[in-house]
Amino acid sequence: MVKVFVVDDHPVVRQTYRLLLRREADMECCGEAESGQEAVAKIVAVKPDVVVLDISLQGETDGVALLQTLCSTYKQLPVLVVSGHDESVYAERMLRLGARGYVAKGDAVAFLHALRQVAAGKVYQRGD
Repeated sequence: MVKVFVVDDHPVVRQTYRLLLRREADMECCGEAESGQEAVAKIVAVKPDVVVLDISLQGETDGVALLQTLCSTYKQLPVLVVSGHDESVYAERMLRLGARGYVAKGDAVAFLHALRQVAAGKVYQRGD
């Protein structure tokens, strides 16, 4: 069972991910956070296999800063960035910062495929 931790500042988005993951026999949502500060504290406690991260978080720590923190502090923890921002602009940048994949919000099929790739230790790039 792949334990997935979700970081997004919109409750409806977090709920949607929980519902999507609940339908998958090999995945579970082990926790969630709406801010970077909350995410770090909870990730330490629940020890997820993969983090799903929105780069547009509210608060002191945005998603980009959180990605950098996670990648430097928890080097073995894969992060899948899911965002509404233009993939052609952000995907490469997020991969350079240490994300293992980037998926546009709204594409449930690509999300699940990318999540499985990242959880398996691979890097997901559009078209994989």
